[in-house]
Amino acid sequence: MNSPRLAILLVILVAGCSNSNSPPEEVYVPAPKDSLTYSRDIAPILYENCSICHRPGEAAPFSLLSYRDARRRARQIAEVTNSRYMPPWLPESEPHEFQGQRTLTVQQIGVLAQWASEGAKEGDSADLPVLPEWTPGWQLGEPDLVIEMAKAYTVPAEGGDVFRNFVIPIPVAERHFVRTVELRPDNPRVVHHAVMAIDESRSSRRMEERDPDPQPGFGGMSVSEAHSPDGFFLGWTPGKLPDDGDEGLAWLLEPGTDFVLNMHMPTTGKEEMIKAKIGFHFTNEPPTRFATLLRLGTSSIDISAGESSYEVLDSYVLPIDVEVASVYPHAHYLARTMEAHAELPDGTRKRLLKINDWDFNWQDEYRYSRPLLLPRGTKLTMKYVYDNSSDNVRNPNHPPLRIRYGPQSSDEMGDLWIRVLPRTEQD
Repeated sequence: MNSPRLAILLVILVAGCSNSNSPPEEVYVPAPKDSLTYSRDIAPILYENCSICHRPGEAAPFSLLSYRDARRRARQIAEVTNSRYMPPWLPESEPHEFQGQRTLTVQQIGVLAQWASEGAKEGDSADLPVLPEWTPGWQLGEPDLVIEMAKAYTVPAEGGDVFRNFVIPIPVAERHFVRTVELRPDNPRVVHHAVMAIDESRSSRRMEERDPDPQPGFGGMSVSEAHSPDGFFLGWTPGKLPDDGDEGLAWLLEPGTDFVLNMHMPTTGKEEMIKAKIGFHFTNEPPTRFATLLRLGTSSIDISAGESSYEVLDSYVLPIDVEVASVYPHAHYLARTMEAHAELPDGTRKRLLKINDWDFNWQDEYRYSRPLLLPRGTKLTMKYVYDNSSDNVRNPNHPPLRIRYGPQSSDEMGDLWIRVLPRTEQD
């Protein structure tokens, strides 16, 4: 398991980690040579940070619950954690800035690299920590209402990304206040991410009827007149724990509403079947606070082939005092960096989001651990930079093509959704 690449990796870690997610002064302090073992030093890191996805039946392609599993991939583990590709977490962020933050410390990354470079020893099984306990089935308890796709969808073996919208009627005869929803795909390894919406207009049903594919749903990233519930963004990514909802916040579900599930499903080289259930958790308490989604961005994107620093800029001045609860950035393959700030009336500048290496494959909603209080007159700004040159390793086109705004993954987008709560009922 020793290799020059891992030795170089250790030198970099000891000299100082320059990744933006870590303070530049943080350096790895090596353990005594040949002292690191899987049982005592590696298993705790993998159990705490990786097992939520890397276990049987979950989204990751392999398990990391045993020494044998980890030893076979020791070099890969060292390399993907050093590059911060794993655990998947895009924002530059301080500890505990966001809920559910998935980051490793420089010390943890160094331990993984040193263990791999020194032969990936097992150690004494008596040192193994207890395996984490995972809640089977619905993570938030039994839902008040469960709906599901009428038929399974067959993802083809080849062809690249599949975006499919599944229309599911919601069988309620009266109004309900929804505290939260939970998505459970029966084959989560197939689903890259999902966006959930509601449609009272029947437009999604009409699009499904017109779709030439006899399989359930209709194709593309567009979801007709379907929309997010007022003030809520409903999304799912592998390993993301469902949100139990916030006190005083709920959204109104009317009879006759359809649920529209948009799933991104990369092809795997073989046909895959996928079916999903959605659980609704209701509340008897009407909302006492009301969230709003603000959108910064543009629909006029037009990036010439070869352009390496195309910018999308937008801003908005808050007319009232708000609390910022979360941000959701969205772009496709060509985006490289993302920045968003709040410029307060007194000149103070607060960072809302900074991503130095955008990856379309790991987009998420980022919920602040503590809401950011912003006064009236604060200017919200965003700046996204796109690279449509051949130097962008994530550019899907070789040679590069002119790319314009559009909902398909072959198009490009540039949105920043900011979820805010007004401070008063009048606001």
